[in-house]
Amino acid sequence: MKKSAFALAVLLLLALLQPALGQEIDMSGVRYIAKMRDTGALLTQPDTDAPSLGYVSAGTRVYILEVAPDWLKIRTQKGQEGYMRRGRLAETTAQPLNPAADHAYAAVPCAYLGWAQGEAPVLAAPEAGAKALVTLYDGARIAFIDVTDGWARLIYHRQYGYVDTRQLKELLPLGESMAEMDRDIPLSAYTSFYKLGDAGSNLSRIINLEVACERFGLYILAPGDKLDFNAHIGPYNRQSGYQPANVIVAGEIAQGYGGGTCQVSSTLYNTILQLPQIGIIHRRAHGPSGASYLPHGADAAVGTETQNFIIQNRFPYAVRIDGTVQDGALTIALYRAD
Repeated sequence: MKKSAFALAVLLLLALLQPALGQEIDMSGVRYIAKMRDTGALLTQPDTDAPSLGYVSAGTRVYILEVAPDWLKIRTQKGQEGYMRRGRLAETTAQPLNPAADHAYAAVPCAYLGWAQGEAPVLAAPEAGAKALVTLYDGARIAFIDVTDGWARLIYHRQYGYVDTRQLKELLPLGESMAEMDRDIPLSAYTSFYKLGDAGSNLSRIINLEVACERFGLYILAPGDKLDFNAHIGPYNRQSGYQPANVIVAGEIAQGYGGGTCQVSSTLYNTILQLPQIGIIHRRAHGPSGASYLPHGADAAVGTETQNFIIQNRFPYAVRIDGTVQDGALTIALYRAD
């Protein structure tokens, strides 16, 4: 009886993971296959007010067609297509259908690195007069996904943002082939945005971002070398230059030295995700909700024995990490150092 019950349980599990008998999934356009973390509504549009097509249950396999900062377009096992918030997905289960064509699920390849000229607002839409999300000033460094019709696109928290390229003094193409020709061009880069203002301990948090970025300059990673964020960018104490700021401890907000360094490790994570030649040895997310300053599934927590970010240089040459903090933009770039 026990064996029969076990066999039945296995069959039921397989039934959850496989399409209905006789039904074949249309795999055209599928980029990633993953499972649901929570039960979520499948909507007709990427809008919480859009009509619902029904619900997709936790643990169900889904087929991802498009990935946006806060939304996914998916196809269900029943062939339905619709939109779902990224937070419903168990992001660690997401695997590219064609690894040669697609980066890791959370990766956002950035094609350009630019510098603001004068006053350069990041707008919510690629049009003059759109809402300004934040304003950058002369010299601020930003990584962009692409450029279309004179607008450079990036991710601002969990939405797209746009900068008029006429407000950039320089725009460099990124990538390994470009870096091979010019060592001043990064292999990859990524920008996340932090809060401005002096409310609470925010000024101390910004100082901690700067300190962490400065500590990157202490290290060159030769082929095979590892960077252990807690060990190398820490210790998070006054002697290292860190100040007390908000940190999350057991789900609660508290004051701790180095508050904010998780945003540096998370921005580095997004820089590294673009480079298969940099191995990710250890990475842990902040929790089911992720970090609000990045798309869901794109963060890397640090600060404790289990929360750490460790990478290894698997390029045949040395690399260095460079970070800048200005006007709400935290940008990290990886350069050849040979």
